[in-house]
Amino acid sequence: MCVVALAWQVHPDWPLILIGNRDEFHDRPSAPLGPWDDGSGIVAGRDLQAGGTWMGLHAPSGRVVVVTNVRSEMPDPARESRGALVVDLLRGTGRFADPDEAELDRFNAFNLFAVDGTARLFTNRPGPRILALTPGVHALANEPVDRPCLRAERLRAALAAVVDSTSDPIGLLDTLTATSDPALFLHGDVYGTRASTLIAVDGQGAAHMVERRYAKGGRPDGTTMQDFRIG
Repeated sequence: MCVVALAWQVHPDWPLILIGNRDEFHDRPSAPLGPWDDGSGIVAGRDLQAGGTWMGLHAPSGRVVVVTNVRSEMPDPARESRGALVVDLLRGTGRFADPDEAELDRFNAFNLFAVDGTARLFTNRPGPRILALTPGVHALANEPVDRPCLRAERLRAALAAVVDSTSDPIGLLDTLTATSDPALFLHGDVYGTRASTLIAVDGQGAAHMVERRYAKGGRPDGTTMQDFRIG
């Protein structure tokens, strides 16, 4: 994901709302949102090149994780996969299911939200940090967390307006198509917005997930919805 916002424990109907755009090269293969067939309990899209994911929900536990890259340097292919970090955090098992700050430098530059009873921010730019998040509306994009980002702030404000009005978050998927400066949606034939995703969990543990996919030039390429109860 490249711009994402999280509302945690502030909307009266949806204690967890996560919304964001995934920006990626169009020739990088991926599978659409759905339950994984590996017994992991993960519901997510899947990066078919590296095998991980950028944003997902663990249906048995309700854990939710999303990652963005950070535009600070060229990725080093020798480093650990950021998508694999998301998978381990979602499953709650594996090498990086409970990383400490020192381990975060094993990955290329990233920001990450993880919600599992508590909400945390993981980042390794400008340095490795794991921070507890207070109830509220938070946002990340492709910048180090110590730098202001207009794109992230635009999405944070849109999600905060949904919280303040106690309205249905589904309209945020249309907000994610905004191309005026600062653009949330990136058109492009080589690189651009590939998917807009919403995860919303209500107070009774019912999860609603929607993924709108886009092809080259921002052309719509399908929508998938998943509704299920956590546990």
